Amino acid sequence: MGDPDDSTNENEEYFDEKIKLMIIGETRTGKTSLISRYCKNEFKGGSYISTIGIDFQIKNIELNSKKIRLQIWDTAGQERFRNIAKNYFQSSDGFIIVYDISSSESFERLDYWIEEIKSNSDEFTKMILVGNKCDIQDQRQIKKEEGEEYAKKKNIKFYEVSAKEGTNVNEVFEYLVKDILKSYSPNEKYKKRASKMLTVPIKKGKKKKCC
Repeated sequence: MGDPDDSTNENEEYFDEKIKLMIIGETRTGKTSLISRYCKNEFKGGSYISTIGIDFQIKNIELNSKKIRLQIWDTAGQERFRNIAKNYFQSSDGFIIVYDISSSESFERLDYWIEEIKSNSDEFTKMILVGNKCDIQDQRQIKKEEGEEYAKKKNIKFYEVSAKEGTNVNEVFEYLVKDILKSYSPNEKYKKRASKMLTVPIKKGKKKKCC
C-alpha cells in the first residue's frame, strides 16, 4: 500500500505541519478501535476483524496555532505481517504502543515492540505507552501501577484508555503530537522530513485560460 502523499494536488489544503504516527502492538489489543475513536469518534463493537497488513486514517487538527495533518497508520499485530509494518517505521514521527489490560501476554510483548522501534526508526522518534480497555475492570490482568512502572523504566509517557468509552483517547494523541512538535530544532525537522512525506502544496489560484 503506497503512502497517501505520493501524489500532489494543486487544490489540496495547506498545513503547517504533517505528522505520521504508527499504532503498534499485539493483535486484539484494540489498535484499530483507538484510531476509529480518535478520528471518527466511533466504536464498532461486536465481532473482531483484524487489520490485514497496514492501513491508515487521516485527521486534521489545530494545535498551538498550527494546522496539522495527521497520518495515523494502523499495523497488524500478527507475526506474518510484521515485516510489512517495519517498512513504515523509518518515516514515522511517533509511535503509540498498545497493550490490553486484560491480556498479560500483550503486556509481556512490549519489550519486543520497543526494540523493533529502536531498531527500525531514528533517534528523533517519540513513543507513548497505552493500556487499552480500562472499561473492563473485572477482566483486568495488568494493574495500572505495572503499566506506570514499565513506562517509567523506559522513560516514556503512559496512559490507560478505553477506545469503547473514549477515555483518555484524545489526550494520548494530543500529548504525542505536542511532544513531537517541541522535540525538533528546525535543522533536525528538515532532515527528518526531507526523506519522508511530500510537502502539502499551498492552494494556487486558477490558471487563466489563453485566448
